[in-house]
Amino acid sequence: MPRIGFLIFLLLATIGQAAAIGVETIRKHPQGTDVALIFVHGLGGGPCSTFESAVANANDGDRTFECPRYEPGKRLLNGKPPLSWFTIFERDRANPLPGGRTLGDVDLYTVSYMDAAPATISATGIGESLAHNPEFLRILDEYNNVLFVAHSLGGIVLRRAIVRLQLNGEQARLDRIIGVGLLGSPSEGAPLADLVSDWGCWVPAIMRKVCWGEYVAQWYGAGWHQIADLKTLDGHNHLLEGLQTDWGTVVKKRQGKSLLVSCAYETVPQIPTLKLSVVERIYTHTAGCFEQEAITQNHTDLSKPVDVEDNRHQWLRRTIFDALQAVEDNKVRTWSPSEPLGELIDHIQSDAHQPRLPGALGESVRVRSESEAEVNALRLKPDSRNHGGPTWGALLKSIAASNSCLKVQSDRRRREFEVWTERAVACPTSNERSPIFACDPRFCP
Repeated sequence: MPRIGFLIFLLLATIGQAAAIGVETIRKHPQGTDVALIFVHGLGGGPCSTFESAVANANDGDRTFECPRYEPGKRLLNGKPPLSWFTIFERDRANPLPGGRTLGDVDLYTVSYMDAAPATISATGIGESLAHNPEFLRILDEYNNVLFVAHSLGGIVLRRAIVRLQLNGEQARLDRIIGVGLLGSPSEGAPLADLVSDWGCWVPAIMRKVCWGEYVAQWYGAGWHQIADLKTLDGHNHLLEGLQTDWGTVVKKRQGKSLLVSCAYETVPQIPTLKLSVVERIYTHTAGCFEQEAITQNHTDLSKPVDVEDNRHQWLRRTIFDALQAVEDNKVRTWSPSEPLGELIDHIQSDAHQPRLPGALGESVRVRSESEAEVNALRLKPDSRNHGGPTWGALLKSIAASNSCLKVQSDRRRREFEVWTERAVACPTSNERSPIFACDPRFCP
């Protein structure tokens, strides 16, 4: 009977931890968009409160945002709504981005694990749960371009989730992640965590190890287990050491594809009188961060910009711009109507039938065997329109729209495309050794 009781307790605890992690929608473009930005809060923070100012209020005409699911109720600062980073995005919505987009075309989401943090679940466990969260995966399935900005521990949680996608072989979802912004993320640990986790520890007789730091952490609503997870690598933190290695593998495998990793760190001590910082520059380095940007704020305020020209918002705006520019630079080239589809298919299939070219976003294209000859020798409708698109699927569908005998079937979730022909005709000018096909004899050369 005691064993059954323990199993029930364990099941309830597991369910509680899983339910405590989720994604909240902040802003969605009414006509739809192909870019999403996901905010991930740090230890002791919340999905909205982490990104709200402690000194500035929203203006009367500003659009404000809430997190009713995970932080219900309006938070007020001096009796008024505080200024949030989401509101700054709204103010800056007309700022242009590559591909004819603006900041107003970026859908905003935020991750919450605030209820899981004080529990016994580790930072790794939170990241693993996020990688299996249906709402999180839905965003990776629905948007071509997904970016993240993560504060502090949120960067550990986020990178662990992305590593799990890599380990699970979910390449199509991984390829949609084009940018990761890390704000004061202790990738190499934090000396403060070493200090707190070892503060005032003793082991009473026949009792577990007791540390004053644990009670202080619980008092402030921070997760003691996650603080221990943030000890420096010098403190023999195997969790972070393993994550650094795994994250390096993720970045290495993305070479030749669009993935921008941007890191920023605080230059103002959290406790000025003690000159104590939470995460100094040296501890924020991780694979992909070729440069780290200094931001003149303390650790808590890194995620709380106060206007559109604030260096915190400028850093994130620049990260989004550069990530989208890399996507645009690697887009599938535009094909003129005079070029045969056969040349395109040959190009797609050039890499051992594994099309993973820059800009293809992990898509694969398969030609039905019975249609291979016709597809490879198809001549397109000779009109004045150019065929193109940001993905192989968009390109193929663009071609099929004006060439009725070319058929394209897509599996959007896996980004797999099947191509075949129906009722294509052999051109009279072709011969058996080099046949030419078209959807209409008038298209024949």
